[in-house]
Amino acid sequence: MTKKSIREKMYVPEIPQKEIEKLRNSIKLSSKKAIADHIQRMKKTSANRPKTMKYFDEIADLFGQREKELRAAKEEGKKVIGYLCTFAPIELILAADAIPVRVSSGWYDASKLGDRIVPVEVCPIIRSTIGAKMIDLSPYMELSDAIISPLTCDGMTKLSEILSDYKQIWTMSFPRVKDTPSSLSSWTEEVKNMKERIEEFTGNKITGKKLRSAIELMQRATGAFRRLQDLRKGPPVIMGRDAMLVTQTSTWDDIKRWTEKTEALCDELEKKVREKSWACPQDTSRILITGTPMIWPDNWKLPALIEEASPQGVIVADELCSGDRLLNDPVGVDEWTMDDMLTAISERYLMASTCPCFTSEDGNEDRINWLLTKIKDFKINGVIYYVVRGCMLYAMEYTRVKRALESMDIPIYYLDTEYTREDVGQLKTRVEAFLEMLSARIDF
Repeated sequence: MTKKSIREKMYVPEIPQKEIEKLRNSIKLSSKKAIADHIQRMKKTSANRPKTMKYFDEIADLFGQREKELRAAKEEGKKVIGYLCTFAPIELILAADAIPVRVSSGWYDASKLGDRIVPVEVCPIIRSTIGAKMIDLSPYMELSDAIISPLTCDGMTKLSEILSDYKQIWTMSFPRVKDTPSSLSSWTEEVKNMKERIEEFTGNKITGKKLRSAIELMQRATGAFRRLQDLRKGPPVIMGRDAMLVTQTSTWDDIKRWTEKTEALCDELEKKVREKSWACPQDTSRILITGTPMIWPDNWKLPALIEEASPQGVIVADELCSGDRLLNDPVGVDEWTMDDMLTAISERYLMASTCPCFTSEDGNEDRINWLLTKIKDFKINGVIYYVVRGCMLYAMEYTRVKRALESMDIPIYYLDTEYTREDVGQLKTRVEAFLEMLSARIDF
């Protein structure tokens, strides 16, 4: 018997099984209603919603088709490896013939359960992820045989410790400063160590051929994502919520199938461009959202408020680790040797990241530059900086982002919120006031 299996639990509270089942069934029912409601509202918002969105609507059901597929795969002996952050090297999981799924929680009600273990001041996404595990709510977390947890902030660091009461957790540490001589080399060692862990755990050797195939598979996914992004740079041919849902489903869908479906969506959108069949009026305010990740299904209130407001806005881009940052950057390989591929993977996950966990002598310049580039490329009229209370990294970096954008005369609005549905009315008033101001600027 291993040390892991005999140690006492550090955090897990004693909850009667009857209470667990009652809470799980209640929140699951509420979640399925929220998923159906969001999709129905998205259908109503777009004047010409793409027919190919039907697939993504179906795969968005967290308790539907994909859960059944994962259970079947596990019965055939496949391993499912969950991850909590975009720093997890997906290519290594795929190369070991395992299935990657993101397991961060987007359930509001689950965060209240997490309060039993951690204080309410802690980031609610952390609390929600804990709460979901306490009652076995998330099918993807429950089906995960191990979970990769990059230590991006204090909350994530303790989250990995708490979840280790339930699951096999593999942590990844990385440098807070990217541009030092030792940064990339130390992170590359973390990636190599993760490769060895995955190989040992799955019993599958990650060969050069398998790793190249996994890299090329993710490169094709990035190509489909970028094609969709290019279509969003022009007149609004797809609503922001639809595009965000497409992107986010990539974190739990079969990535090969997801790529094919996204290519089919782009084919349909290109036809709409030729026909000038827009999703909303061309003069609708073009919004970029940034800040705390927005995780399906509950944490979708801001996108809904923007695109259902009067006057309406349309989300044409974001700078979220639950959105555009997921697939924006492919792994770039010069030589298809094992060392070169592992170095390329390390560079992609470290150097391309704009996470506020990083700093440098000049501050987090990469994030500022990427925001300014997206504002220009997507013809942004205004930026909404979204922060859930307790998300310290994004909250602390707002002042610097605000100063940079205001120097370019880009309107930015700070929107702080709780992880709850209860403040939607207040947020609606604030969002509509910002959109009215943008509309006045456009008219002027």
